[in-house]
Amino acid sequence: MVNKTQAQTSGSIEMGPQYANEVFYSLKNGEVKSSPRSLWDIAFYTNAFSAGIITNDGAGVELYSYPWTDAAGWDSFDTTGFSTWPRMYNDASDFENGSFNRYQKGHPDYGWGVYSSTTHDVVGDSLFLIKTPDGILRKLNIVRKYSSLNKYEIRFALIDGTQDQTVMLEVNPQNDRMFMAYSFVNGIVDREPAAGSWDILFTKYYAVVQNTPYPVVGVLTNNADSAVRVATTDPNFSDWSVLNFDNGDDIIGHDWKYFDMGSFQYVIVDTLMYFIKDQDGAVYKLTFDSFTGSSTGIATFTTTLLSTLSVSDNQLTDIAVYPNPASRVINIERMPGSTSGTASLYDLNGRLLKEQTLGLSGKTTLDVDGLATGTYILKTISEGSVTTHKVSVVK
Repeated sequence: MVNKTQAQTSGSIEMGPQYANEVFYSLKNGEVKSSPRSLWDIAFYTNAFSAGIITNDGAGVELYSYPWTDAAGWDSFDTTGFSTWPRMYNDASDFENGSFNRYQKGHPDYGWGVYSSTTHDVVGDSLFLIKTPDGILRKLNIVRKYSSLNKYEIRFALIDGTQDQTVMLEVNPQNDRMFMAYSFVNGIVDREPAAGSWDILFTKYYAVVQNTPYPVVGVLTNNADSAVRVATTDPNFSDWSVLNFDNGDDIIGHDWKYFDMGSFQYVIVDTLMYFIKDQDGAVYKLTFDSFTGSSTGIATFTTTLLSTLSVSDNQLTDIAVYPNPASRVINIERMPGSTSGTASLYDLNGRLLKEQTLGLSGKTTLDVDGLATGTYILKTISEGSVTTHKVSVVK
């Protein structure tokens, strides 16, 4: 049997006035760390063979790719008309695809540099203009990533060429974290806890809103977790086993709330809920209760522990589902002599579409003729065990 429980916990975090802090939160243990948003400017993905670099865009750090020359143009760097250069943003759905990587063309080109098949390093070939929240403009070159050593070499200076520095950054001391954060003023800074200690991050970041990058406040998911968003009017829905979990970082995102101009307050979207599978395989249901906005940055929410085991740990081995894809019917075949049970078909939002009793004959037919082309989840319960199959319907 899948180990299920219904341990419900009320939680809250406080980002502070104007969302001054980022809050790392564990679904099992509560708040892990609150970190000042202004602490860092850029951050480096810690995996030795990753080239991901992000900016603290939620704090107002702006990054522009220098359009006139490659890295050889350091001495002739010219900011004339930079306000018309396209600004570069982090990809909110993928932590590793940072703003420095936005113009990457795929291996071996990672945006800020190109992979060398000889040394296995990434060699910087680009110049950037970076503007920090204090208004200071700097020119910046990510000179090289020494992959085998997990070190970055970076060079930066003020636009007039003064305060020219080349710095070697050692990533390994922080490789238990997702990112190593860096400040142009203070060097490497202690931004985040160990990656294995948290599940969700309450933060300010840029998301695409109506086809335009826009600053939002929301929740990003640790990329070692997986999650799914469910829109339903049933507040008691909790059947996570039929859902299609994914690893996108902004699955929870920012739109679980909206600002009501009538009451001048944030309102929670009560038809949204989220299911998160943590790094240990435990499954939680998350619903939001309130959000105060920029006055205090307080969010309250409820988490419910639904399971401490993944359903994949208890799959039946004596069941066949065919054809897949199907156009008219799906056959569910079990060993002769199996006990009775049920087969339920759900869409990817968890809505029950069809249900069929599994008889004793070993073979059951489920009619899908009236369903639209798409992907569905078939869940069977028999002899005290559960199995799920992803099935496709085509017309």
